[in-house]
Amino acid sequence: MNRVVLSTFKLNENMISMLKSNFIDSIIPQERVANREWIEKNIGDATSVLLTFIKFDKELIDKASNLRVIIATSSGYDHIDVEYAESKGICVANQPEAIAHSVAEHAIGMTISLTKRIIQGDRYIWNREWNGFPYFLTGNLLKDKNIGIIGMGRIGVLIASYLRNFKIGKILYYSRKRKPEIEILLKAEPASLNRIFSEADIIYLTLPYSEKTQGLINRNLLMKMKEGSILISLGRGKLLKTEDIVYLLNNRKDLMLGLDVFEDEPLPLDSPLLNDKFKSQLLLTPHISGPSKETSQITMYMAIKQLISYYETEMVWNPVNNSCKESHDIKEYWEFLK
Repeated sequence: MNRVVLSTFKLNENMISMLKSNFIDSIIPQERVANREWIEKNIGDATSVLLTFIKFDKELIDKASNLRVIIATSSGYDHIDVEYAESKGICVANQPEAIAHSVAEHAIGMTISLTKRIIQGDRYIWNREWNGFPYFLTGNLLKDKNIGIIGMGRIGVLIASYLRNFKIGKILYYSRKRKPEIEILLKAEPASLNRIFSEADIIYLTLPYSEKTQGLINRNLLMKMKEGSILISLGRGKLLKTEDIVYLLNNRKDLMLGLDVFEDEPLPLDSPLLNDKFKSQLLLTPHISGPSKETSQITMYMAIKQLISYYETEMVWNPVNNSCKESHDIKEYWEFLK
């Protein structure tokens, strides 16, 4: 197999050197991020792609006649037609390691901001309304609160481990498979979605978006949330329909939500979520939980390392589809994850 990678983003000299030292030729855009026209023009000779959040659909896959593997430089991969890639025998892998800490820290930040009403307190002062003790801004402790985590992957596990330091109550989790080791280490309980939404004081949504998760969190489930509870969404925006969130906010004034991801991104200026009446219930951030100054470069290096592994062994360590063979022998895995 020819070792030719098309990168959809500009690589630095160290990254290019890593590829060259492993006899991999690279096709690199002049701009920071490639546009679709450039990709279509240059994809023909590539046997691999290092992919940012550019949509990689059936049309692009058909133009990539020599393509064998797509390495997404992100945790999410809903911008890739994974099923069609598999039909063409193309392996798709993702890169969730580096951003997990960043997303988990963002989750904790949102949690404390909401439970202690930090954002509301900030607005209260900036609006020059402080003329006595604001009893209505009194928040809650995390201590003894029951936690629900929907999606107990890397991010979910980190969130749970961070929260244990706050002496929380139960950790309930929903996952495709039981995680006995997590149950032992974090004293977590596997639970149904119905139980999580009815019993948890704080719920974290960290699932990826797929056919299996589409529609999993619906209006009926949301309305079962425990009185005064919080929902924090950090997975994929399409897991929650905007109309269901609006319905929830209109009918459950006791709830608060922290949203970093949305059904439509960027959030439209006329989105019903941007109604002033929801300000006291919502904490919104523009899908920034994953990137950080420390992890953005690490993610790129890890993606390149996984690509090199593929060329050496025809295996990857984060397979997304069945065209991949999974590697359990990762050399110097922690080289960049420090």
